[in-house]
Amino acid sequence: MNLKPRHIVLTSAFASALFLMPDDGEAAEWKVGMSSPQVKELQQLLKEKGFFTYPTATGYFGTITERAVKAFQASVRLPVTGVVDDATYAKLKEAAVHRTAEMKIGSRGNNVKVLQQNLKRLGYFKYPEITGYYGTITQNAVKRFQQNHGLPATGIADARTVQSIQNEVNRRPAKIAQETVLTIGSRGTEVSKLQQNLKQLGYFTYPKITGYYGTVTADAVRQFQKRYRLPVTGKADAVTLAKINEVIADSKPKPSAPKAAIRLTIGSTGPEVKKVQTKLKQLGYFTYSEITGYYGSITAEAVKRFQKNTGMKVTGVVDAETYERLMGQAPQRKLNAIALVADAAELLGKPYVWGGETPQVGFDCSGLIVYLFQKQGISLPRTVATIWSVGTSVSAPAVGDIVFFNTNGSGPSHAGIYIGNQQFIHSGSSTGVTISSLNNSYWKARYLGAKRY
Repeated sequence: MNLKPRHIVLTSAFASALFLMPDDGEAAEWKVGMSSPQVKELQQLLKEKGFFTYPTATGYFGTITERAVKAFQASVRLPVTGVVDDATYAKLKEAAVHRTAEMKIGSRGNNVKVLQQNLKRLGYFKYPEITGYYGTITQNAVKRFQQNHGLPATGIADARTVQSIQNEVNRRPAKIAQETVLTIGSRGTEVSKLQQNLKQLGYFTYPKITGYYGTVTADAVRQFQKRYRLPVTGKADAVTLAKINEVIADSKPKPSAPKAAIRLTIGSTGPEVKKVQTKLKQLGYFTYSEITGYYGSITAEAVKRFQKNTGMKVTGVVDAETYERLMGQAPQRKLNAIALVADAAELLGKPYVWGGETPQVGFDCSGLIVYLFQKQGISLPRTVATIWSVGTSVSAPAVGDIVFFNTNGSGPSHAGIYIGNQQFIHSGSSTGVTISSLNNSYWKARYLGAKRY
């Protein structure tokens, strides 16, 4: 049978297309202009990794697909050609095979450790240890990364988020390894810039910008780190410098209205004092049962605790800056008991330290409780007796309530957080942070009751 020339051309083109179609294990150079089901599979793989951003996989290899391929090749250190050769296709399939299940609150294991290590390298995971447990610290680190990279801020490490984190780590290894750290003895323009920024934020109080990193600069850095819950080292590492720049960028111009008239101190009375006391009570600092309108020592102590926790000069006097910061604070959030217990679990084994209130140092019993509730946005007084005085009594504890004990014969002197099943987590002087049972004969004999916050 004789074929017409036109048929021969069509048959040759069809044969060429078949020849170019890859089998399941290889790719014979997919590139711009091609269209096939395999290109659609390629786009789906790229979409799972967060590189192909078009809403649907079309099966057509256009410029959007080419850009996605180039980005993927860069992330896995292949030649950036935009053409899917065998090596690129193999890397895509390999990544798909090793794709991990999403991680969220309660997840544990090596995958969580890898996630925390990568987030720490990028400056998002601030906890000093890699725990392998996915608590609220990890969740918040993931949320911040997602917000900064245009991903849905769910706090869940899904496949797209995990790949985006890995991509960022792959793109910045040299930069991360060469982080700038300014510390006592450092000199130069970077120190001057740091001092200027800290002065603008109210932390560096020395009258001159010196360009020398001494104890005054280190103290200013510590105040800033404490205010924004960074490790309080006094060293301006990359994470601290990035946070300072972020706060500078987000700061708004001061209102032009004069505020010098605001000054409340011991002996002051009136509606402004009531307003201050009400706000302090909402935030958990003012523990007196009534709003009196009189500025006495209880109000002054509440103001001091607020000033200390917000990194201000501790005077006990409500001046213009204290008033502005106090009124701008959001009221306490409703307690998330599950997140509270998850955060507490990350601290098991931390040592008992009298006066301790940070994971880096250790905790006494009230320091542990104050630290964990503060992570929930809820401020509590610093001692067991004052925590007892501001809580609401409950007949039986629920998860997240605080249970109190009389261990020295003079009222509430020890406390822990109830976690269910007649158990509570606390920092004991001989055990550190641990879990104990209310049915234990020692604790049962000394149990005072439970309160809710």
